[in-house]
Amino acid sequence: MDHEAAAVTATAALTEAYPHLRQEASPHPALEGCEDVEWSSIPGCPVDVPVTLCGLVDPGAAEMAERALDWLVMSGPMSMSATMPAVLPYLLRLAADPSIPRRNELFGLVLVAAALSAPTAPDNAWDLAVSGPENDHPERALCRVAFVADAAWVRRLLADDELLTGLHLDEDDRTSLAQAAGL
Repeated sequence: MDHEAAAVTATAALTEAYPHLRQEASPHPALEGCEDVEWSSIPGCPVDVPVTLCGLVDPGAAEMAERALDWLVMSGPMSMSATMPAVLPYLLRLAADPSIPRRNELFGLVLVAAALSAPTAPDNAWDLAVSGPENDHPERALCRVAFVADAAWVRRLLADDELLTGLHLDEDDRTSLAQAAGL
């Protein structure tokens, strides 16, 4: 499946269903600056990312926006797109806010990003077979940089009992997220 085309289609459908998302500035402080990112300079990234991010805070549009976001940040079942590192800071902030409609799903995406951004051991044949060499996936290192830069948000998420209680995270999930943020 062509994830880039699916992302464009999903974002266009979101914009058509909720045209106000295109006309309004970011309604949430967690999205401050998302309109300033040069989304079109990211390979394979549609320029409507701010519309999708704004849709995540709109209770009516949140489910559709979250589906569009999945297409934007994932390039396959076990791989992230080049868009994930730029979206990650906004995901961390949104997942930390209990008022966000699909908070658990967004936190799930944060956990996926943490797991998929783990460095690949060059001498581990299994790691290389499953994840590929680091040089082939610069988005992993960029995600690790984003996690470290926003480690305070990761700490906040890991300390959020309300969020964590309902998700039944195992120790591997917690460790993966903490390691991604350098904690």
